[in-house]
Amino acid sequence: MTSVFRVRRHTRGMIAILSGLLVFAAVSVAHIHHVIASEVAPPGQEIAAAVDLIKDGETQKGFDTFIALAKEGNPHAMYHLGAIYHSGMLGEPELSKATPWYQQAADAGVLEAQFALGSLYYKGKGVPKDLGRALRYFSSAAESGLLAAQYNLAMMHTAGLAHSKEYNADQDRQRAYKWFTVVLARIDPDADTSQIHDAMKLLGEEMTTIEIDQGKKMAEEWLAANPVVSK
Repeated sequence: MTSVFRVRRHTRGMIAILSGLLVFAAVSVAHIHHVIASEVAPPGQEIAAAVDLIKDGETQKGFDTFIALAKEGNPHAMYHLGAIYHSGMLGEPELSKATPWYQQAADAGVLEAQFALGSLYYKGKGVPKDLGRALRYFSSAAESGLLAAQYNLAMMHTAGLAHSKEYNADQDRQRAYKWFTVVLARIDPDADTSQIHDAMKLLGEEMTTIEIDQGKKMAEEWLAANPVVSK
């Protein structure tokens, strides 16, 4: 079913500002290093060894290791293969090869892969632009605890980019407030949160007290079910 997107009262300027603040999947060596920690089963020593090869400049050896592990069904290796093709570590970026690996890893529950696919569908890079799919991938990763996905999801809801038949548009504001609140509770206390507070200010201007209370309650429920262990 084709998603139908609508814009409520948000101005084009607000949409441009907020959508421009989304975080996208990195395409550098840092991406391969699991800067964002996965919430699924630990990658394992073989994955760590392959990552070390990449860090040491042995990209082809690392790639060959990931290929072997991926053939054995290792979803983390599939994710890393997607990142290698995405970043162009072996030459030019090849999104047509990156996307299938990301897809397999995402289907297996690797949150970074879900985030990467959400980024690609949001921007229409290597795949047709599809905000509905971007929303679903960010939502899946966000619900499972990926901080960057939670931030992106909040921004999408705030900017009015998340309206689709699969999601109740009337709840976008509450969802946005929920995820902003969750991000603020989980983010490094030394991080610059000015963009988040600015977005929440814009959001709050369009919300009723009841809606804000609903957003806070939703955040409290998620945080209670997913206690913050470390930041």
